[in-house]
Amino acid sequence: MTKILAAEDDKLISSSLCEALKVAGFEPTPAYDGEETLAKAKEILPDLVLLDIMMPKLDGISVLWELKSNPATAKIPVVVLTNIGDVETISKIVEAGAVDYLLKSDQSVDDIIQKVKDVLARSVNLA
Repeated sequence: MTKILAAEDDKLISSSLCEALKVAGFEPTPAYDGEETLAKAKEILPDLVLLDIMMPKLDGISVLWELKSNPATAKIPVVVLTNIGDVETISKIVEAGAVDYLLKSDQSVDDIIQKVKDVLARSVNLA
């Protein structure tokens, strides 16, 4: 089963997202802060990470840099979920190595699931 690490500090959003991922046939694992996200990514080696930017302990961009600098996690595709849509933040997200980003306020859970499927299909085709 395809493993998805869902890094989101808002428990309600995280719960909804993980439930939708389960229904869609994925194996979701929640993480609620940046440090937990890094630890779980190294532990479960997910097929994809959904990553919030504004998280406690370590922000998402720092998490992304850490994931991409570690050979064990560097190739895991990361889709950033954020409500921050300014050019500077988006530029940092892309520079740090995210394969895509979604503005949470503009997306339904179904849109996020579709993005996960699209990114996974692209990463399989590139392998």
